[in-house]
Amino acid sequence: MIIKIFIRTFPSAEECELFESILQTRWPSLLENIPNVRFRAIKNDQTPHVSTVIWEFPDEETQRMIEKLIVENIQKFTQTLSPKTMSVTGKTLMTLGSFEG
Repeated sequence: MIIKIFIRTFPSAEECELFESILQTRWPSLLENIPNVRFRAIKNDQTPHVSTVIWEFPDEETQRMIEKLIVENIQKFTQTLSPKTMSVTGKTLMTLGSFEG
């Protein structure tokens, strides 16, 4: 499993909310035919100007496919809104516990 985390810091909470609404509008339809990919958007009420997204990919080929979709469908919004962006990518070394809910 490959994990990629995007942390985007926007100048304002309003710009962050706008970006998050774009994600909520676009990703469901873009991902509907791509199996075994998990997208999670995380919201922290104490930092409303920060958007955190966690992707989980089964393999590098699927990761490349999603990153191409990011460039084609999302990158223009990040360029317009100009958030400070940090990303981390890595392979899962260990998973402990389970979560049902």
